[in-house]
Amino acid sequence: MIRSFYSAVTGLAGNQTYTDVVANNLANINTVGFHRSRVDIETLISHLKRAGTPPTEALGGINVSQVGAGMSIGSISKVFTQGALQETGRPMDVAIDGDGFMIVDDGTRTRAFTRDGQLQMDVDGNLVQSVTGFKVMGYAPAGQTAPAAAGAADALAAPAADAAAAAVTAETTPPPPPELQALRIPVGDKQAVATTKLKVAGNLDVLTAAAGTTTSTVALFDSLGVQHNIALTFTRGTLPGSWTWQPTSTDKSVSSVTADTAAVEFDANGGLKTGGETVLTLQLNNGSAVQSVSLDFSGISQLAQPSAVSESEQDGMAQGMVTGMKFDSEGKLYALYSNGLSKEVGQLALANFVNPSGLLDVGQNNLRPWLNSGEQQLGRAGDENFGVVVPGNVEGSNVDLSTEFTQLILARRGFQANSRVVTTSDEMIQELLNMKR
Repeated sequence: MIRSFYSAVTGLAGNQTYTDVVANNLANINTVGFHRSRVDIETLISHLKRAGTPPTEALGGINVSQVGAGMSIGSISKVFTQGALQETGRPMDVAIDGDGFMIVDDGTRTRAFTRDGQLQMDVDGNLVQSVTGFKVMGYAPAGQTAPAAAGAADALAAPAADAAAAAVTAETTPPPPPELQALRIPVGDKQAVATTKLKVAGNLDVLTAAAGTTTSTVALFDSLGVQHNIALTFTRGTLPGSWTWQPTSTDKSVSSVTADTAAVEFDANGGLKTGGETVLTLQLNNGSAVQSVSLDFSGISQLAQPSAVSESEQDGMAQGMVTGMKFDSEGKLYALYSNGLSKEVGQLALANFVNPSGLLDVGQNNLRPWLNSGEQQLGRAGDENFGVVVPGNVEGSNVDLSTEFTQLILARRGFQANSRVVTTSDEMIQELLNMKR
């Protein structure tokens, strides 16, 4: 009877813990990136009543006889099934569709891992986790490299034989993993695009008298995003279909403007025959680089219509300021500028583990590596064993109400049944004590 008391007590304690786990799952049903926990129950050691015997020639075998001593919670582990994606409309929010965790740094170079993609930008442009302020980690943009490692200069100065050996080693040694860095939007950054291609279209009147002129003004942008107006003056030649042209500018920041060729010629149908492409060179005194612009006259005709020549397209842009950011499905982070430009400033880093269920839950939607999780495996969205990034979404909790309510009923029934065992055992002891009356 005493044994039944102890067995029932283990059942009460175990089912109470079972209820605690279910309650925590339900409490976090709306927590972004939360993954439910599962309770695994195990039996306690059983007391041996009879060892049993093996079969003999005369008699059959007898099974072992044991009385169990109750139950205990064997393990409580997280279940990393995919949560439903929820659209937020915020370009800073990201969800991972598939495997992997985002990496955040708490400022002491202690990194945590999370599926919580509720991100925001601080006043310095750092991309941070909304609930903690931890910086989100990623990789430098393509084409940028991490600073040279210590000793690189010594390696360059090594003897030729050592350099050759180092080269062989480099061929057989896999490259080191890319360095992680905090993702940051360059707040206050200005971007401009210098004009490199300019197309001019229109008509030059075939009835224009010899030495007659027409002037058109086109706009170019230098490497600083400053606009410069260039006048193109076309002069009718003495021969049919021949024209010369001259670029000039009254802009004080333009020291000179020249062209490789200065003539165009049309055929008898008014179509351009020669001089369709040339290069315009601007010498500037405002600190901008020398600018070479590919000038395309292929859109000009010579017909019996009034002269009207104008700029039809050019690829330059005025200076723009950072106005926002966005992610793509590969986790690449782009700064958006007011002039329509976008520039890659980094890529979201992902990590995975051999055993994600072995991670330690440290609260605030974060996990850390622990004894049985394995080492972090770094990667990028879309790589093998890593999911893709879904911008403007977050991953909801994977808690399922029907499952949790079912588990809650089972825990309650288990607790109730074990409480009946305690009551029954107490009554049996009471009857035993009453025998002495």
